[in-house]
Amino acid sequence: MPDPLHKAKKIRGRGKDYELRFKTSQWAENLLIEGLNDAELLVVRLGLSAIGEKNIIEIQDPSIKVPDLLIFARADLSEADIAKLPRDLSLLPADILSSAEYVTLVGKARAAIEVEFSPYKASQMAGRSWVIHTEEKMAKRLLKHAKPPTAPNIWIKEEDLSRLKKWERSFKVPIVVVHVFDEEAFAIPLEKIYEFDSAYTARDEEGKRKLQLGGGIFKKLQTYDRVDAQGAREQKWVFVVSPATAWFAGKVQNVIVEAQLDISASKKYIAHPIFKGGNFELADDFVSQLLQLKLR
Repeated sequence: MPDPLHKAKKIRGRGKDYELRFKTSQWAENLLIEGLNDAELLVVRLGLSAIGEKNIIEIQDPSIKVPDLLIFARADLSEADIAKLPRDLSLLPADILSSAEYVTLVGKARAAIEVEFSPYKASQMAGRSWVIHTEEKMAKRLLKHAKPPTAPNIWIKEEDLSRLKKWERSFKVPIVVVHVFDEEAFAIPLEKIYEFDSAYTARDEEGKRKLQLGGGIFKKLQTYDRVDAQGAREQKWVFVVSPATAWFAGKVQNVIVEAQLDISASKKYIAHPIFKGGNFELADDFVSQLLQLKLR
């Protein structure tokens, strides 16, 4: 079995904007850890969890993306297993993480979670109540373009899909992407994205529109600007999953939002929202959905 946890290397981060967004992502991860850890589940951090001096970060083999969190059913673990599982596995030395013992232990997880966060007020987004187009509706009038609604959508970069899939297949642990907003969180198993992408690739242009509008998952080319580097932008293919087809993971409550001002490497002022506090109230069926996941 290939070992995704062993090939780590150090690279320089993308500046202040990256650092601030990283801290916000950590806040979202902590919400999920606190919300999911209970008598039935044990949640530990697995992916990148720290930035060193001068934004030096340690990443894994670039062909693999390690998910952020591991979800264990406590009933699957012995007392010895639980004693070996720290709250943050990413802090363990690489030689320990790559040992057969820890590879086996990670493989006992029921699911892994890749956490995304966007600073939007979910309930007030214009397309929050968007619904999937029925066959009858599309037969009457099929839109010329399949555009995702302006809603608390789950976003997944195509470049990350194969990297996450490689980790998933190595450990045989299904990955779920959970996208957190300041009021709600939504989830989608990666398996659903693989299925969508396979069907999307096989269809003509009209079929692609019908697939997206009738399924609530979209594929588009997105432009990303780097606020910490003047004139820097790039385009990436992304999958956009609307709330109409995603799992509802839970409510986010009692969040404190503040602003932080910094100066980028190019000496540009950068304002960034900082999220603090809050608690995650799980949707009634989210835990059962996680525990029932299986890879095909």
